[in-house]
Amino acid sequence: MGREISQRARFGALRATESWRLRRGQAVSWHGQEGPRAFLTTVVRVPETVGARVREAARPAAAAGGHHLYPAADLHVTLINLDRYADVPIARVEQVLADCVAAAPPVILDLRGLSVARGTVYVQAYARPARAFPRLRASILRRLDPAGRIQPPRRTVLALSNVVRFRSTDVAAARKVARAHRADHFGSFLLEAVELVRTDKVMSAAGTEILAVFPARKPPR
Repeated sequence: MGREISQRARFGALRATESWRLRRGQAVSWHGQEGPRAFLTTVVRVPETVGARVREAARPAAAAGGHHLYPAADLHVTLINLDRYADVPIARVEQVLADCVAAAPPVILDLRGLSVARGTVYVQAYARPARAFPRLRASILRRLDPAGRIQPPRRTVLALSNVVRFRSTDVAAARKVARAHRADHFGSFLLEAVELVRTDKVMSAAGTEILAVFPARKPPR
């Protein structure tokens, strides 16, 4: 239970920080287009059946402000963005990911509660076991950057999936929707694979190239 509270506390702190920034008028809008493959990253896809429930809850937030609503098939949890490791040969990256994902224990992600950040509406992903997801990230970072030259963003201890990306600074409806669905449980799923992709800002189907897929360990029967 203590670890579960820790995840709740971290998400609560993130909500409080982003809410404070939004009150100060610091909403961030995205004006790009879907398509260009600009980012190298690793993702866990949300099953479409679960993603559809999240998307439906968030739909009013997008409609009221003309924002980008992610299709259910595009919803994902980012494991690690790898743009910071552009100097590492891609074959080395793939080997590290294959080893670390295969060695990690099975992970279940529970999608619970919509929240608002400066640029998005997102759904919180609670990992079970609680430390499994950040430990997987940490194992990959240690292999890619053994000297610790690059500091990863502090948010990497949390897992989340963006559902709406703002196209304007009109986020009043988004904040209202997030409050209405803060305690909702949208579903759970087993982390079955990690994908290495080149993708656009919203991981659209048109703008995403899958470079490799790394199967995760399955729980014992």
